[in-house]
Amino acid sequence: MATDLNESFIAKYESVNTKLKKRFLRKPNVSEATNEFVALAIECEHSEQPAFAGQIYIGAAKCEASAGNELSEAEHYLSAARQFIKAEKKLFALKFDSPDRENLEAAICCYMKTLNKYPEKSPLRASVLLELANNLVDLNHRQEAIVYYEQALNNITDKTTRLMCLRDLMNIQIDCDKYDAALETTNSIHDGDFHIPEGILSELQVTRVLLGLIVEPEEDGKPESLRKLYDDILNDEDNDSLPFNPDLKLKLQSIIISCGISDKQSLVNIFVDTKQHLTTQQIHLMEALIQSKE
Repeated sequence: MATDLNESFIAKYESVNTKLKKRFLRKPNVSEATNEFVALAIECEHSEQPAFAGQIYIGAAKCEASAGNELSEAEHYLSAARQFIKAEKKLFALKFDSPDRENLEAAICCYMKTLNKYPEKSPLRASVLLELANNLVDLNHRQEAIVYYEQALNNITDKTTRLMCLRDLMNIQIDCDKYDAALETTNSIHDGDFHIPEGILSELQVTRVLLGLIVEPEEDGKPESLRKLYDDILNDEDNDSLPFNPDLKLKLQSIIISCGISDKQSLVNIFVDTKQHLTTQQIHLMEALIQSKE
């Protein structure tokens, strides 16, 4: 049945192409061809044939390109990218290996073609880049996703969106063991012109403490806010930049002191008691910190 469907879609696709070729010398009706391609792509979507749908949306995009309709061209390339991603996710869910990444590479290509149709500082560029980055994370290509998060940040001016994007980037950098880069990201979040809700600030400051202990930057390379963070915790200061509960602050003091004397066993013991306060990424950081003391 699937083979019959494939042959049917291919025949219809070739039929539209043939019409275009026959009418080429007579200035073909591009709008009509685009509509036929889109109708066929939707039919493929409904028949759960996303890879075919992607190819057909590319056909629609090329029709719009020939007519100089750049925004419509971008729209169809974006539809194609989403269908190729859907095809790749189907394989991923079934745990099928895709060494040539045919669908994923087609999706990335279509996302890039979409980007090229938007002005350089358009917020739509950031939206497309974030969509690609998030899809790569879903497909377990985190390291690849980092590049697109960084590109998206160049096009984001809204402070709330920028804050959320930086947090996502930070978490993925931690997942990929890029601790130096993650520390830079956390510092730029803290020192940036953001209104950071208390819950997010608490999470951020704990992450900065752990990253700083792992990376161990040179003293003159630390931003003033990071030096102050350690001093305030060790001196048991109370201020708005330390929205911790007393128990967590005490645990952070112990972690900093244990690292200062390279007491691995104390770190292991503190980790057991502190785990309940930590996010998944922070647990990952504590494990990395303990390993660094071996």
